[in-house]
Amino acid sequence: MKKIILIALTLLANMHIFGQSQEEFSAMLTELNGDSMQATIAALQQYQRCVYFGNRDAAQYLVDKMQQIGLQNVKIDSFYLWENNVHYYNVRGSIFGSAAPDSIVLVGAHYDKLTLGTDGDTLLTLSGGVDNNAAGVALILEVARVLKAHQFAPRTTVEFIALDAYEMEMLGSFMDAAERTPHQEIVKLMLNNDRVAYDPQNLHMMTILWYENSMQERSDATLMMENFSQLLPIMMDVAGNLPESQAGDAYPYASYGYPAVFFRESTLSPYHHTLEDQLENCNLDNVVELAKVNLAMIIHYAFHDVFSLSDGIASHQKTNLEVSPNPTTGAIRIKLAEDSDHEILVKVFDIQGQLLSCQTIVSSSPIISMEALPAGLYLLKAYDGDKMIGISKIVRQ
Repeated sequence: MKKIILIALTLLANMHIFGQSQEEFSAMLTELNGDSMQATIAALQQYQRCVYFGNRDAAQYLVDKMQQIGLQNVKIDSFYLWENNVHYYNVRGSIFGSAAPDSIVLVGAHYDKLTLGTDGDTLLTLSGGVDNNAAGVALILEVARVLKAHQFAPRTTVEFIALDAYEMEMLGSFMDAAERTPHQEIVKLMLNNDRVAYDPQNLHMMTILWYENSMQERSDATLMMENFSQLLPIMMDVAGNLPESQAGDAYPYASYGYPAVFFRESTLSPYHHTLEDQLENCNLDNVVELAKVNLAMIIHYAFHDVFSLSDGIASHQKTNLEVSPNPTTGAIRIKLAEDSDHEILVKVFDIQGQLLSCQTIVSSSPIISMEALPAGLYLLKAYDGDKMIGISKIVRQ
C-alpha cells in the first residue's frame, strides 16, 4: 500500500511540474546569467589547473560549488598516472531522476589547462585558460544552478562532470567512460562544451561535432540551437572520424558506444595555450546562448520532448528572415516588420564566417544585391542596434 501511495505521489508531482513546464522552461532560459559565469571563471583563475602538476585545489573548489548549487552525490573521482607522478580529479554531481535514475544525461567540460610561456616551453599555472576551458566549466555550472533554482525534477538522472587531464590525451574522459561500462550505466547522451567562448566578430556561430552513433542527437542539438538561442549551428558533414571530433572529451564516450555531441566555437581562438587566453578575448554572450542549448537538450532528454510542451515553441522560436527569391541569381528582397521605420543593419557572411558586406537600410522590404558573389551558401543577418533580429541562409546560384 505504501508503495502505491508513493508512486501516486510521484506521478502527481510530475504532473504538476509538467503543467508548469512551459512557463518554467521560459524562465530557465532567461535566467542563465553571464555575470554568474564570469564570477565562476574568475574563481577558477585563482587555482592551478595545469595538467602536469595536479589540480586538487581547483577540484575542491568545484566540489564546493556543486554542493552550493545543491547537486546530489557530489564527489571526486581521482586517478593516478605513474609516468607523471600526479593525481587527477574528475568532479561530478547529479540531479537524480525520479523514474529512471540509472539512465543518465551527462553534461561535461574539462577544467584543466595548458598555458605556455612566451618561450613556448615554460608552464604557467595561474594564467590563461579561459576559453580553454574555464568558460565551458562555467557554462555547465550555470545550467546546473538554474535547474536547481527551479527545483527541476527530471525523469532520468542529469549528471554534471568537470573533467581533468584533457590535456593529457583526454585521460579524464577515457577513465570516466571506461568506468561506466562495467557498471552497466545507461548514458543516454553526453554533451561536451570545449572552447566555446571565442567570437571576435560577433558572428554568433557554433560548430556541432558528432559521431556515427549520434545522428539523432546531432539533429536535436541543431533544432535546439536554431529555436532557443541566437546561435547559428555549423555542422560538419562527416561524423566522428574527423580530427576535430576526436580532439574533444565527447570522443571517448562515443568510443564506448555512448551517444555524444561536441560543441565548439566555429572560429578557433588564436590564443590557445597562451597567456592571452583571457576573459577580454572571449565572448560570454555566446556562452550564455550555448547554455540555453545545453539546458534545452537536458529538458528534452531527461524530462520531456520540448517541442510537445504546452504552447509549443512559438514563444521561443528565433525569427528567421523572410527572404526571396532563395535560391537567387542576384538580388534578394528581405521582408522585415511592417513598422520598420528606423535603421536596420544587414550583414552578409560566407559560410566560414567572413564578413562580405554590410548595409544600413531604412525600409520594411530592402533589396540586397548578391550579384558580385560567386555561387555558394551565404548567411544573412539583420541587426537592430546590437540585437540580432533575424538570420537566413541564402543560396547563390
